[in-house]
Amino acid sequence: MAYDYIKRGKVEENGYTNTKVFKMFGISSTGYYNYVARKEDRNGKLAAQRKDESYVISCFKEIIKVLGFVPGKRTFRRHMFRRFNYKISVSRTSKIMKKMQITAQLPKKDAYKGQATHHHECMAKPNLINRNFKLGVRQVVLTDITYIHYGYYRTPAYMCAFKDAYTTEILGHAVSSKMDVALIQEAFNNMMDDHKSEFPKDMEVYCHSDQGSQYLSTTFKQLLNDNDFIQSMSRRGNSQDNAPMESFFGRMKTEIIDIIARCKNLDTVKQLINGYINMHNNERYQENLAALSPSEFYTYKVTGQYPLDNYYGIEATELMSLEQIIEAKLEMKEKKKELKKERQKINEQQSRLFTDPLEIIKRDKKKIKSEKKKWDKQLELVENQLVKIKDVLQKIDNALRFYYNEATDEIKEQLKDPLNWKNHTQLDYYKDIDALY
Repeated sequence: MAYDYIKRGKVEENGYTNTKVFKMFGISSTGYYNYVARKEDRNGKLAAQRKDESYVISCFKEIIKVLGFVPGKRTFRRHMFRRFNYKISVSRTSKIMKKMQITAQLPKKDAYKGQATHHHECMAKPNLINRNFKLGVRQVVLTDITYIHYGYYRTPAYMCAFKDAYTTEILGHAVSSKMDVALIQEAFNNMMDDHKSEFPKDMEVYCHSDQGSQYLSTTFKQLLNDNDFIQSMSRRGNSQDNAPMESFFGRMKTEIIDIIARCKNLDTVKQLINGYINMHNNERYQENLAALSPSEFYTYKVTGQYPLDNYYGIEATELMSLEQIIEAKLEMKEKKKELKKERQKINEQQSRLFTDPLEIIKRDKKKIKSEKKKWDKQLELVENQLVKIKDVLQKIDNALRFYYNEATDEIKEQLKDPLNWKNHTQLDYYKDIDALY
């Protein structure tokens, strides 16, 4: 109203100043001039903002089109930076998603969990991982089976996947109409065909799963033994022990379950999942993976070089590829291992280590005496503290007798103020209490 009043020239007509008009309408001068700037858009800021917002919305649409689902605000943010070199805050991403009336597709609980278990707990392998999923690259491989439905009649299909817990990369997977050991074998073999050379040969490599009957089969155990994997299993009914694998399946179903339902046959389902796995490994940029995709993060951890298109003006195409560096490092590592074995063999042949039993006994005695000395000192401290505590307890008993038997009503009234306690030596035990701590 104030804007219209001033715009129509009523201020000059009635002999008012702008300040007086602001008071009449109950507004501040700052608020008025900000409103005028927005309304008239003198610097073209609003137009630029609208243009920028339109660009962001078009980018969001492109991201949804590429991924095949509506991601969360942080995923949008990462893809905006990696795909379009555009920095956007999480809060602004949320506002634009709200304006577009889109919401992220969130994972739902898998109703299948807890059904396919073995018949006796003694058959299960121990949980050697204990949720320590970040031992190292290619050191902990997680696996699980999930179900999906496709086609007009919601035909069931089953998917098995093997995942590197450190890089979150899906190393191998398989889809079948049957949930049997052959499904796991196919997924495992696919993993070994593509990544066998990447598993460390000088460290323990674990394969962790739930207590499903397929993973307890003799066939699968033999498969792990033949490839030097150590088997580990979640505790019964505890899905958190295999949380990263559960999380992947939950996210996958959230993002493409509706598309899978539209597939007419199993071959189409397999093609769709192959494309999704390829997207996950190569285009799902994650903040906890240095803002890289799983495959890029693996390359980064192995080579120590952050994958870029340009290094100080040198195009990446002019340098050795990171894949070549990985191959060379693995080859060098293998040669060093062989050389180390040869040296160990020579050393074993040349000399054997003999230990004097008397020296061992003397060492053990010295160690135990040192331990005894430490505990003797602790015992002395405890005994001294107990003596002090008994002394304070005796003084507290004396204070109670004084209060009940000797203190007059006048003294009791004075003692309601703690500052008056210092006038009575029978109550000075509180000084000793402070000394105890």
